[in-house]
Amino acid sequence: MTASTNQQDRDLCRRQAASQRAFYRMLAAASPEARLFELHGVQATIVPVRPWFSVFNSVLYEDARSLQEALPIVAEEYERAGVGAWTVWVPPNDRKAKDVLKAAGHLCDSTPMLMAAPISAIDLQSRIQLDVLERPTWDDVARCNDRAHGVLEPWSMAAVLERAEDPDSHLYALACDGSVASALIAREHNGDCYFWFVATAPEAQRRGLASELMRRALRDAQSRGCDTTTLESTKAGEAVYARLGYAALGRFEMWERRSS
Repeated sequence: MTASTNQQDRDLCRRQAASQRAFYRMLAAASPEARLFELHGVQATIVPVRPWFSVFNSVLYEDARSLQEALPIVAEEYERAGVGAWTVWVPPNDRKAKDVLKAAGHLCDSTPMLMAAPISAIDLQSRIQLDVLERPTWDDVARCNDRAHGVLEPWSMAAVLERAEDPDSHLYALACDGSVASALIAREHNGDCYFWFVATAPEAQRRGLASELMRRALRDAQSRGCDTTTLESTKAGEAVYARLGYAALGRFEMWERRSS
């Protein structure tokens, strides 16, 4: 790996971190009774409407020492809000933070892959014709995600995005047989197109619909001045994103704390 490649990867990681923080700040404003708690570079999104969904109740930090100092106070804030499950995103290779979290009673619950690329490295050529919704709503995106992950009422993700109004988030959805078959959020932050809620309904999977939606979103983002794209992928999605041209830059570890 060349020095220029290493520098590009570091730049992509920094952009992902900035986009991720900005996304969670937006999430804190989008959900009823949610709020953002910040202390010494530690950022905690507190979402009481989903007290057992730790992915929404997420903590991001700048360094392990600050995390260690803030962690007891963050725990008190979540307990005060009635949140019973929250998680800390540990970037790849941060052993110190893992030790801190383990000592505090957290368990590693998930290991999403940090994936990123210059948009110029992504295959943006359209493959299939899509019936794209002209003005998809946050509810469209959230409920498609519900169907993709088997989430049932009253735990719909739609409640988390109930008050979302964000000019930097661009929503994409396509219809199939009268219902939303695939959807995503492409949030733009300082030249980075950051993807979240990429999902396809079970009956429409393995048709390349999400990939085609991403290509469309990336073409639009590029036209608005974005030059990189980042996301965090489940293991199931890694091959899909790799085929598009994303590079795997290391695994996050999500260290969850859950009330007994």
